[in-house]
Amino acid sequence: MPVTQPCWAWERTYECNRISSGHNDCGTLEANGSCTFTRTECLDDDPDGSCLVEERIYRCRTPGGTVTDTPQYICGNDVYCINGDCEPIVREASTEFKDALVALHSIDQAGKEFDENNFTVFSGDRETCHKPVFGLINCCAGKVSGVLTLGAGAAALAGGPAAIAALATPFLALFACSQDEMKLDIRDRMGFCHKVGTYCSSSFLGICKTKRTAYCCFESKLSRILQEQGRIQLGRPWGAPKREQCLGFTIDEFARLDLSIMDFTEVYAEFVDAARLPDEVETMTQIQQKIQDYYDLHGK
Repeated sequence: MPVTQPCWAWERTYECNRISSGHNDCGTLEANGSCTFTRTECLDDDPDGSCLVEERIYRCRTPGGTVTDTPQYICGNDVYCINGDCEPIVREASTEFKDALVALHSIDQAGKEFDENNFTVFSGDRETCHKPVFGLINCCAGKVSGVLTLGAGAAALAGGPAAIAALATPFLALFACSQDEMKLDIRDRMGFCHKVGTYCSSSFLGICKTKRTAYCCFESKLSRILQEQGRIQLGRPWGAPKREQCLGFTIDEFARLDLSIMDFTEVYAEFVDAARLPDEVETMTQIQQKIQDYYDLHGK
């Protein structure tokens, strides 16, 4: 018969959390001259009196995200003369073509993203990433790492896990961030995602230990812009970060949007470059040459 000896000593292991003050990991942002402090948000679940853990929000310039003016084709050195008095003709480049071009793309994009089941357009996907309140791990880099071109981002997303890990912010793989968090990093750097906000996802005794940042990611940069500016027109703000579901516009809501007052500067270059407008000066030179050739041929 088996004979066993009863346990005569037990060991219990505890993980203790100590509340302390004075810890701050915002030094890098505070020392960055291109970053401006905007506000403070409390991360405690139920703040009773003073806030024990807070997040400071800064606004910084996105690396590689500067917007440059697209070249405008206008005629130079034109002079208008009457009775010997001459004045140069100054022509201002019109933005109506760009506005009309973006508006047409908006209608086309609405047709592509129409949800026949819910009768909505420009719906987004809710995506989140995590970061412990203190520590080096950060799976929410996003635009802080610099913007990505649409071609590079799309190729990585279509290439699978290896391609995604290669293009995502380098330390995301080092920190063992999830594949979904790496995809979010790429889509945010492509300009497809809107940051909704941050909320506490793990706490101890009401004190936040881990926070998550919620994003609404869309099919294109244009869809994101329409959502951001359309919500302002409709008086429909984004919901709380913990509950926002990134719902699209109903057909009635989309019909009420005034596209003419929206700012599409961020996507102008993409659509205008695709149109490949001819150089006005070159076109006028060709027309004048054809007129001259006609007179030379007919002698008039």
